[in-house]
Amino acid sequence: MDTRCFWAVTMFLNVGVACMLGLLLYLRFYEMPTRITIENQFEPIQNLPYPAITICSPNHITNSALDRFKKSLVSGNVTTDIKRLVPHILGSVTILNKLKLSELKQLQNIIESNRYKALDVLSLLPQRCDQFLKRCFFEQKVYPCKELFYPIITKSGMCCVFNSIYKLKKGNNGVYRNERQTNFSKHKVTKVGLSHGLNVVMDYDPCNAMDSSIVYAGATKVMLTDWREFPANEEASFIKSGTEAFHVLSNTFTYCSDEVQQLPLSSRKCYFKDELTLPYFKDYHNSDCELSCLIKEVENQCQCTPLYVPYVSTHAACNFTSLDCIMAVQLANMNRLNENGRCNCLRDCISHSYTSKVIIGNLKSVEHLMDNRYSGIVFNGSTTIMHFYFPAPFYVKQKQETVISLISLMSNLGGVFGLCLGCSFISLIEIWFYIYVALKKYVKGHLKKRRHQRE
Repeated sequence: MDTRCFWAVTMFLNVGVACMLGLLLYLRFYEMPTRITIENQFEPIQNLPYPAITICSPNHITNSALDRFKKSLVSGNVTTDIKRLVPHILGSVTILNKLKLSELKQLQNIIESNRYKALDVLSLLPQRCDQFLKRCFFEQKVYPCKELFYPIITKSGMCCVFNSIYKLKKGNNGVYRNERQTNFSKHKVTKVGLSHGLNVVMDYDPCNAMDSSIVYAGATKVMLTDWREFPANEEASFIKSGTEAFHVLSNTFTYCSDEVQQLPLSSRKCYFKDELTLPYFKDYHNSDCELSCLIKEVENQCQCTPLYVPYVSTHAACNFTSLDCIMAVQLANMNRLNENGRCNCLRDCISHSYTSKVIIGNLKSVEHLMDNRYSGIVFNGSTTIMHFYFPAPFYVKQKQETVISLISLMSNLGGVFGLCLGCSFISLIEIWFYIYVALKKYVKGHLKKRRHQRE
């Protein structure tokens, strides 16, 4: 009797330990099926696409553009002090104090009576790229800046973008809007180093700016994204005017192994670009998904679509009377940035992530350069030089791989039960065989007993 109790307790404990270890293995397989590891820190950078570099002038209402706009007003109450109303459009660029709805309606009435759209005003009044960008160098060659940079309307207003599939275009109806470029040819890295990157001289010209219309205290906003993504604020920096900024670029490429590609979405926790279609942006990208979430909130609460949205319809586009509502939505969105899962915007399964380390200098040494390629440019307090370049001929390549595959899970479970119970596949067959024999014997005995009872 003591021997039976001993073996019963022993078997009970061994089964419990085996089940506990098996449960822990399964939970690890279920909760963390994949991991991202560095596959190569020295992947050759040759032919790596440059990031989309978006540069935004702080001058969003120029006096010269405002004068041309006033001269084009031929209908409506043109005697209205348009100069007093126009600064309200800055509410589409930055957060302003409480706007007056009556003045917004007055401004919108003037625009509509002259057959303008809000998109037209937002693209006509800011400093143009050909005025903002003074000289551009790319891979040791001088280019007209208009060949490298295109205008684009972003959440930060009118900007100039390099190497992006998106640009501001004038449609067949004469209205400007953001669209994707057809047959777009992206710029790729051929050589590394300061002299082989992108160098830009810019001046936001405060003398040609309307009073109180300079945003970000005169700093230039710079955003880095993948060339297929719409400009976003995730990798944004502000460069003070009167400086020389060196943007030291780096890239991390992440992809999935074949095993991860076969996993369900709940396990790999990322989207492939063709796995989820985003409204307005088509292919999936994490930053576009976050922006789509904000756009959806604006559409739900303000019943219109933000002006920077690609292919926005003129009938659905927001006008200036909606600025107060849009600003309220953006403020609420900023307060909820740390809410996880609010938009369910998972990361990209395959992505190029660009980062920049910025080194700031001054412009006093430019005039002392032996080979001065900036001759003819007047440098003042509003001038800025920016350099974008990759310092090393390699980048980091990461792979998302499975931590425990299904085969490994079964092997580990077999090892656990073999360790605790001496169990193997043959043992399982034997157990099922003995259970079958016992059940068969029991059934036969039960039937035999019933026959005896009938007799």
